[in-house]
Order: sequence, then C-alpha cells, then structure tokens
Amino acid sequence: MLTPIPIIKSLREKGFFHLLSANFLTRFLGFGSILIVAKFLMPVELGEIKILQSYSMLFIILAGFGINTAVLKICSENRTPEDRRSVLRLALGRSVIPISIAFILLASLSLSGVLTTSTRLSFWLMVYAIIIPFAVFTDILTVFLQAQKRTKEMAKAQSIIKAQSVIIVVMCTWQWGFQGFVFATIFGYAVGLIPLLWQVKLRFLSARSTGAPPQFFNIALFSVLANGMVALSRYADIVLLDHFCSDREEIGYYSLATIFVLGAIMVTSTVQSIATPYFSARAHDRAWFREQLIKNQKLMVAVSLAVAVAVYGAAQFLVHLVYGSSYESSLTYLAVLLIRYVLWSSHAIIGVALLGLGLVRYNFIVVLVSTPIGVTLSYILLQRFGVIGVAWGQVSSALVSLLIILCLCRNTLRQTSIPV
Repeated sequence: MLTPIPIIKSLREKGFFHLLSANFLTRFLGFGSILIVAKFLMPVELGEIKILQSYSMLFIILAGFGINTAVLKICSENRTPEDRRSVLRLALGRSVIPISIAFILLASLSLSGVLTTSTRLSFWLMVYAIIIPFAVFTDILTVFLQAQKRTKEMAKAQSIIKAQSVIIVVMCTWQWGFQGFVFATIFGYAVGLIPLLWQVKLRFLSARSTGAPPQFFNIALFSVLANGMVALSRYADIVLLDHFCSDREEIGYYSLATIFVLGAIMVTSTVQSIATPYFSARAHDRAWFREQLIKNQKLMVAVSLAVAVAVYGAAQFLVHLVYGSSYESSLTYLAVLLIRYVLWSSHAIIGVALLGLGLVRYNFIVVLVSTPIGVTLSYILLQRFGVIGVAWGQVSSALVSLLIILCLCRNTLRQTSIPV
C-alpha cells in the first residue's frame, strides 16, 4: 500500500501541483474570478455572468468539435516530433470551420431571442462570445503539450500570464462593474495564448502535411457529441433557471455555489489531464492498465471526499465573512452540488481510461442516457421545490452516469481480456 509521501512525490514528479496551480489560475479567469468580483456585483449581475458563461461554454464545445480530444489521443501515442507538429497544424487549421459555424449559430439564436430571456443578455452574450476562438485554440495547444507530458513547462508559463489576467479582471470589475468584467475576460483569454505559443513554438506551421491520422475525425466526432452532452448536463441547471426561474437574485446565490464547486472540480480535472496521456501510451499493457485504473480511481474517490469537505468549510467561512447573510442559501445549494461532484469524481479516471483505449463512444453513451434524465428531473423538481430542486436533479444525472460507466467499464475490461 502506498503511503502519502510517495504518492505526493509521484504527483509532484508528474507535474500535478504545477498543473493544479496553472489550472486554478486559468479557471480563475472564467468562473473562479467571480469568487472575488462577486463582492463588486449585485446578485442579479452575478447570475447574469454565470448565464453568459454557461451559454458560451456550450458553444465553445461546438466550436472545438472534439479536435482537442483527438489531438490528445493521437499525440500521446509513440510518434515522431514532426508527426505531432503535423497533427497540431491540421487541428488548428480545421478548427476554423467549426468556430465560424458556432459564431453564426450563436448570433442567430441570440438575436432571435431563443437563447436568452432578455435583449440585454442577448447583446452581452454576443460580446462575451469573442472568447470562443481563443478558448478553442488554448484547449488544442494545452492538450498538445500535455500529450507530450510537458506539464511543468506549460504550467510555469501559464501561471504568470494568468495571474496577471485575474488581476486585470478584478480591477476592471471593481472600476466598471459588469461591463468591466466582460471586456477584461476577453482580453485575458486573448493574452493567455501567448505562453502556450511560446512553449509550442511556431515550427508546427512549417510541418510537413501528412493528412489526418486514422481515427482522428472519428475520435473528434464522438468527443464533440460526448462533450456537448456533458456540457449540456453541466450547464443545464443555469439554462433552466434562466428560462423558468423568475427570482433572478436566487440565481445569483446558486451561481456562487457553483463557483465554489469549481474549486473542487479543478482538482479532479487536473488528475484527469495528467492521467490521460499515461493511459493512452500504455493501453497495450493490459496488466498495468487494469492495476492503475483500479488504484487511481479508488484514490480519486478518497481525494474527492476530502476536497468536498474542505471546499464546504472554506465556503462557510467566506460566505459569512465576505458575502454576508444574504448569501446564506448558497451553502444549501453547495452541499447538494458537492454530492454531485463526488459522484462525478467516482468515475472520472474510468472516463479518461476509456479514452486511452480509444472508446470515446462509451463516454457519449453515458451522457446520452444520463443528460435527458437529469434535465427532465431538474425541470420537474424546479417546478415543485424551487431552485434546490435543480441541484438535486443534477445529482440524479451524476448518479445515473456513475452506474452506466461502471457497467461499461466492467464489460470493456472483460472484452480486452483484463481479469476483473
């Protein structure tokens, strides 16, 4: 049995703490920075920003078209540096098409009033959507570095520029409120590309084109379908609240709870980012694959429980000290949403392991079944119990996902001759 010290040493050597700090600063630019700027915003404005971010993330998934997942899978394999640069060039070039389609679709739905519930939100959504190309390119460049296990290099460069971006976002929100937050966030996303381009270098532009590797677009297609359903599941609560909840302040309190949950999600997401290239590279070693999958998933469950407790404790302290008694209901929502987080973390490593085997369609199957169930229950419970019902609807979706992916994983291990 591994003791805590070797585990910590192993994580440090793989760049976990470097990547965790970089991810923290990166996410701070988006949802995390609101934890600070919420003090400068009215609860209604906080809810509106969360709505803008939720819609934008859905279209970022569409604009990315799963190309980042394909890059991560393909570049994690044993390939020459020239081949990897060729894949990166192909990925960045092809991503222009879905980015353009996503922009046109967002503008059409926004102007027609389908997406948002007010003209004000429609206008600011189109402004905020400027982050989409920067976000897509950032994702592709990030996974390209991660696929080569260059975690520490990427994290150190990103941390500096992201820290500056967060400061700019906070200062602009303090000075100009809601508008300042929107424009500062766009600036932060744009500037955030600089350290990644510095690490990748521009040699990929002159890389010899070898065409798309086998399964590249197959992986991308199933990935965008799976990620799209995951994003819909993750942000369906905000979409439902935007359209069917008349208490806009309560949406703001719920939004604050989701920001605290983000702190927990970052830990699990960081582990996933580090684990993916290792599972991809060792997918042929069935004994190693089975052993590491079981060990790391069990460890992830334990870590997620500890993280959930720590996040709730920190939230209690901050709500009472910084935000005041009016935000007390945020803690109720947070407690329920942290249950969802633990359930998700309980199959997070299994998900990236299936990706390592190239079984992206399995992740799609999971969200294809669980998302409609979660959205339907969230709507029904919202009508009956109010905002808290939406939170419990999200928990139900996470539980269904866990049960399905456990069954699929067990079946997969058997098919690949790994003893269960």
